[in-house]
Amino acid sequence: MESITINVPRKVENNVEGFEFLTKLIDDTKNLYTTHILLEFKNTRWFEANLVAILGAWVQKHRNVNKISFSRVSKSIRKVFLKNGFYEKYNVGSEVDLFGSTIPYKIFNISEHEEFIKYIMESVIPKIKLNIETKVAKGFISSLSEVFANVERHAKSVEMVTCGQYYYAHQKVCFTIVDFGKTIGNNVKHKLGNPYMSDSEAIDWATKWGNTTKEHGEPGGIGLHIIDEFLKKNGGVFQILSGFGYWEKQQGSIFTKELNSYFPGTVVNIQSSLDYTFEDDSILIVF
Repeated sequence: MESITINVPRKVENNVEGFEFLTKLIDDTKNLYTTHILLEFKNTRWFEANLVAILGAWVQKHRNVNKISFSRVSKSIRKVFLKNGFYEKYNVGSEVDLFGSTIPYKIFNISEHEEFIKYIMESVIPKIKLNIETKVAKGFISSLSEVFANVERHAKSVEMVTCGQYYYAHQKVCFTIVDFGKTIGNNVKHKLGNPYMSDSEAIDWATKWGNTTKEHGEPGGIGLHIIDEFLKKNGGVFQILSGFGYWEKQQGSIFTKELNSYFPGTVVNIQSSLDYTFEDDSILIVF
C-alpha cells in the first residue's frame, strides 16, 4: 500500500487559512485509493473543535477506500476529539464532557430530518442561550432545518456532518454543518443561467433575502438569510465555503475569496457571540 504524509498546520482556526488547509486536504486526496494517508499533528497546537465536522466528513469519505491515521496528536487536541464524540464514532476512545462545552459530532442521513431538529433543539439552541419557545429560536431552528433540507433537495448529498463547541473563555459558540454534494455555485449558476459567476459571488447571492435556487412550486429556500440576520444582530460571524468560493460576514462587512483548492460540497459555519444574546422579533420572517 502506498502512503503519504500530510502535515497539519500549527493552528487550524475559524478563518480563511483554516478553511484553505482543510479544502486543500480534501482536494489533494480526492483521487487516492488504497493509500495510507497519515495526518501528522506533531506541530499542531490548536484545532478548532467545530472544524472536526469538516475533518470528520473527510474521514467518512475515505475510510472505506484508504487507510487513515493520525500521528502525534497533542493531549489537548486529543481531549477535544475524545469529548465531542469524533473518536467514539470510529471506536478509538471517548471521554465524558464534564463541562458540557461540546456540541456532539454527528453524521445524519438525509432521511433523519426529525433527528437533526431534535439535535438542534437539545444540543445547539441551549448553547447559544436562546429560549427554545421564543420566536427567534423558532426562526433559527427553521432556517437550519432549511439548510438540512437543501442537502437533499439541491446538494443531492446522502449525509450531513455536524459538530460544535462552546468556548467559555471567548464567550462564543461555533457550529459547523458540512455536506459533500452539489455546490452552491453550481446550483446558483444553473438557476441564473450565468456560468461566469464566481463561486463566492454565487454564495453572496444565496444569502440575500428572496433569493433561492428552488424550482417553482418547491417549498422552502436555502435557509441562509435568517441565519445571516440572526448573526448580524447577535454580533456573530457567518462563514460559508462551497466549491472554490469562501464567503464571510462579520459586523456587516463581507469578505470573499476564490480559493486555490475546490471544496466538493458546502460548509456552513456559525460563530455566535454570547455577549449579545437577545430576543428580537424583527428577524423572524413568517410565510
